[in-house]
Amino acid sequence: MKNNYKNVYFYSIFIFIVIIGFFLRYLNNFDQMFWNDENYTLFITDPTISFKEFSNRHKSIDESPILYFYILRIYNNISYSAENLRFSSIIFSTVSIIASYKLFRIFFEKKISLFCLAIISLNIFLIWQAKEVRIASSIVFFGIINIILFYQFLINDGLKYKISLFLINLFSLSYYPFLLMIIISQFFYVIFNNKIKIKSFIIISFLTLVFYVYLNIDYILLKTGKPYHHFHLDITFFINYFFRSFFGSIIFGGLSLIIFSIGFLQLIIKERNNFIIFNVYLIIVTYSFAILYSIFKEGGVIAPRYYIFLIPSIIIIITEFFNKKRFEILKYIYLILTLLNTLLMFDDWKIQKPRASFLLNNIDTNISNNYFTDEGGHNNYPGLYDVYFKNSSILKKKMNYIEKDSIHEYKKIFFICLNHAEMHVGLDKTIQNPDKCNKKLNNFSIISQKEIKDFKLSLFEKKNN
Repeated sequence: MKNNYKNVYFYSIFIFIVIIGFFLRYLNNFDQMFWNDENYTLFITDPTISFKEFSNRHKSIDESPILYFYILRIYNNISYSAENLRFSSIIFSTVSIIASYKLFRIFFEKKISLFCLAIISLNIFLIWQAKEVRIASSIVFFGIINIILFYQFLINDGLKYKISLFLINLFSLSYYPFLLMIIISQFFYVIFNNKIKIKSFIIISFLTLVFYVYLNIDYILLKTGKPYHHFHLDITFFINYFFRSFFGSIIFGGLSLIIFSIGFLQLIIKERNNFIIFNVYLIIVTYSFAILYSIFKEGGVIAPRYYIFLIPSIIIIITEFFNKKRFEILKYIYLILTLLNTLLMFDDWKIQKPRASFLLNNIDTNISNNYFTDEGGHNNYPGLYDVYFKNSSILKKKMNYIEKDSIHEYKKIFFICLNHAEMHVGLDKTIQNPDKCNKKLNNFSIISQKEIKDFKLSLFEKKNN
């Protein structure tokens, strides 16, 4: 009876933490409009186009592996809308919370693992990334699965565990090449901590490399032709090591970095034969790669979202620091600070996206509920940046998007223009072309104009002939 009560209590807390994590990722998510990278994802993953066109769009527009977009293309058959696609990031981020518990149980008992679960559920960077239609949230999930399957490979001798490691490593590389850092860390762990697995691991790694090259040769050639990245290495990296972004603020990021650093050094000194040292290898390998690549290659790869898969390992090392009786109270103080930091920073993005609700509240749909946009495009796709407006279910509830070649069929129509939108120009109003929102239409007169944050609204009326 007592054990049943403990199980009910445990699962109640577990479910509560997951629900809170889901709610934080869901809240205010769909009101945020898309910026360009998200428009790319929405445009590429249109399920109504042919596979050939899907492939062409991917090659022309995005340099990430096609596998992520292929998964979303299948997912979009449920409903092709901006909001449904954004929901995919919420799903990936939420299942990452659930999967992380299995990872944490490798290192800690149930009670401590629930603490880790709460920290990852409340992590502000993971919450922010769940509010974008980009690959980051799914990277966390597959990174967690990869480490779990590697651990299963280490403690079991069965063929299925070797095949599982081969498949997850092949998938990880094909899905997101920076997950190579996990595979390299596996190599160091086997070499230094589990030599009896060296032969099996080398065979698995060789097969992974061969199949990866065979299955991804087009992507490899595409990337070798476009090696440039835009995130340069600077001195601030060596001050915060992404912790400001990973934990949302300078103060809480700095505190977390101090705790992490102490725990990191303690693990190096004391825990060389425990699997928890794998997280140390992963941190060292990943940061070394980021620094060396950015020094020796054109451009740089110093962007926190590239290394989002490190967050579970960082949480594990922080938790290990607290996993001592004399620090018991500090653990709960840190949890409370995590919650407060998340609540304070919840909508405090570095770059604010336009709000769909703000637009709808400032446009008079009684005059006309028809509108068009002209945000431009990309290479062979001139209307690409209008794709959010065409496929937003929130906007469709109150307004009708009209293609530009059909404007003449309407007597009154709004032109909605992203005007000095913060997500495009930051706070510098001189970046945008001043004529961008000054649209003129043949046979139409402008009868009203209104500038609001991020938008300029122009109402056109057809002239009487």
